[in-house]
Amino acid sequence: MRMKTIGVLLIAGLAVLSAMVVFAGTAAAQEEEDPYQVTIYGYITYPDGSGVHGAQVEITKELGSVGSGEWESVGVTTTNETGYYTMTSRWYRPLWLWNHSLRDGFVWGNYRMYLDGQMVEEKYIPLKDWTWEGGIFWRKWSYQWNYEIPEFATIAIPAVAVLGLFLFYSHRKRKEE
Repeated sequence: MRMKTIGVLLIAGLAVLSAMVVFAGTAAAQEEEDPYQVTIYGYITYPDGSGVHGAQVEITKELGSVGSGEWESVGVTTTNETGYYTMTSRWYRPLWLWNHSLRDGFVWGNYRMYLDGQMVEEKYIPLKDWTWEGGIFWRKWSYQWNYEIPEFATIAIPAVAVLGLFLFYSHRKRKEE
């Protein structure tokens, strides 16, 4: 009788373990198919319109209210030969607040773009600028963010002008003494 009980318990344990594996696999698959997606895409180009190939693009989002100073990465990707990049995040639930904290619930807010580790642009992206498709139970939000690397002259001329003013005033100060 005792051996029969142990055998029944072992078979019941294997059945429970098998059911756990099946349900855990199903839950993991559902997690990957998140009905709320945020996609940011665009082109990184030079002033002549040619694409920047192989640049690392990172987008970060400011959490909480504007000016909170807490930033979180939306994603990191690399541009292709035409300068195109795309990244999809499943972190933000744009409209449903009861299951998520208020600070992470909104798709709109302050975003920063980094190219190869250097911040190149920061902007507030309002709700009206996002494109979305879906219904009550699923939404896919997307935003196109193109960035053109400025010409050397647009960076160098103001820098030289500031340096020239500094030298002019320091020369003038030395001359007065």
